[in-house]
Amino acid sequence: MSLLQRFSRARAGRRAMAAERRRTPSFREMRARLRTEKAEADLLATEERIHMEAARIRRGR
Repeated sequence: MSLLQRFSRARAGRRAMAAERRRTPSFREMRARLRTEKAEADLLATEERIHMEAARIRRGR
């Protein structure tokens, strides 16, 4: 691979990434992201409750 080809490929990748950043997400993508964030929040809340219950059991309640 020549030096010129290497640089032209790198520029092409950066241009594609910049175009992807400018694109507004579709309704389906936004909804999927929202569902994912909600599921992660629920998971963290559940994990926190489990740790609190374990601490309570360790203390002897």
